[in-house]
Amino acid sequence: MSKISDRLAKLGQVERTGFGFAAHATGTKIPVLLVGVRIDRPGDADSLSADLFILAPNSAGAAQTSPVKDVDLWGVAVSGGSGGEIDSAIKAGADFVIVEDESAPGAALKDDEIGRGFVVGNEVTDDRARAINASPFDFLVLDGPNIAMPLNIGATLDIQEQLARYSRHIFLKLAELPEKLDLEMLRDMGVSALIYDSNSAGKVDLAGLRETIGKLGPRKFKSSAGAVLPRGSGPAPQQEDDFDHPDEPDEDEDWE
Repeated sequence: MSKISDRLAKLGQVERTGFGFAAHATGTKIPVLLVGVRIDRPGDADSLSADLFILAPNSAGAAQTSPVKDVDLWGVAVSGGSGGEIDSAIKAGADFVIVEDESAPGAALKDDEIGRGFVVGNEVTDDRARAINASPFDFLVLDGPNIAMPLNIGATLDIQEQLARYSRHIFLKLAELPEKLDLEMLRDMGVSALIYDSNSAGKVDLAGLRETIGKLGPRKFKSSAGAVLPRGSGPAPQQEDDFDHPDEPDEDEDWE
């Protein structure tokens, strides 16, 4: 399993790091929302605070093959090129591939050991949405840079309309910094990550955003019909009873 798939499966949970009867139980809390940044060059990550980095394609749309050093989690975006560049990026340490255009090579879907994402536009037919749901993507990136903060009813319904069509983890592109209430709403709607580009990332306090997210409680599950945690595999309809609810952290565990 890819690191990003494992991280998404544990959102809001505590990842244990102590083993054995004599070891004191310690763990690291996985945030309920991840923060990612799409960067143009590997070195752009040096001054940014994020949970994951997406290395943009080169001018030909192919995957860049130079590693993003000294970060925990990174992957590449592709809109063209060939499978050779994707293989080289994976060998350099890329954990996931994000397809930004349908002209990207089919090799982006061939490796089950890496994470696979797809950028979804605003105007997608029902047939294409079903095809996307049936494809082996672990997560989808919704293109929403025009979503203004704080969220109003219209923006909330726009996001819900997209979430209702897919049964995958959803990454939401943003350009502004959400307030705490917005973050709680996005968490409960079923959004798994917030994505910024390098330009907008330089204008918002990403470290402060991650700190605020780190203080949020687990996602709230409602008994009535509503947003639920995506499976990450399979095109099954979103029904709350089908999903395993994340366990809340134990009070006696220490968080790093």
